[in-house]
Amino acid sequence: MNPELEALLIVQQHDEAIRAIEARRDAFAPRLVSLDKARKRAVDEVARNEAALARELERSRTLGALIVDHRLRHDKNLAVLDQAHKLKEATAAMAQVETARRVLAEEESEMLALSRRISDLQTSTEAARDALAELDVQQTEARGGIETERGAIVREWELARTKRSASATAVTPPLLSRYDRVQQRRKAAALFALNVGFSCGSCDTAIPLQRRPAMTSGGQSIEICEGCGVLLYLPTPSAGS
Repeated sequence: MNPELEALLIVQQHDEAIRAIEARRDAFAPRLVSLDKARKRAVDEVARNEAALARELERSRTLGALIVDHRLRHDKNLAVLDQAHKLKEATAAMAQVETARRVLAEEESEMLALSRRISDLQTSTEAARDALAELDVQQTEARGGIETERGAIVREWELARTKRSASATAVTPPLLSRYDRVQQRRKAAALFALNVGFSCGSCDTAIPLQRRPAMTSGGQSIEICEGCGVLLYLPTPSAGS
């Protein structure tokens, strides 16, 4: 077999090994995305609870100030009622007292319900924070394991690339460039042996008659398939065939 062709076949073996390593390396991406999504959900849950709690606390402060103001008005109305000497004045003062009393009762009832909601939100917020903290502990361990595995694969990939580079020195730059363009486009094998009958080993397209003599010469020419664009060579007949 042509030494350069033999060298190129070795380069292709290295490239296939590299692609297999890269597939293992890239398989970590979905796992990391899944971890990121899980943490984002937990962070969002904390944020939603904290935002809801902040809104309810603000409402509580606003309502509390309103209740204080209405109690002062109620006390003033009571004082006016106590000092009323005429029936008309007393009737008007009583009406104001009753109105203020109803408003205060409604506000205090709302404040009680608001306090319960705040208590529930505080509980759920703490639970969400605890869940996030627990998730972070779990993910730290998981991410550490992934980084360890990934680091080993990266070292394996670097070694494979070094071997590939060494093999590629035995291939002339023009041929290596042709091969690289095809394999980078296909992201798969780029060099195929001809089938019996001079058809492409990849897509089975027949090689034109005028191109066959060059492939059967002693130089073992490497041609491009007109069907799928891969590089083709004529394999050396095995002994006894």
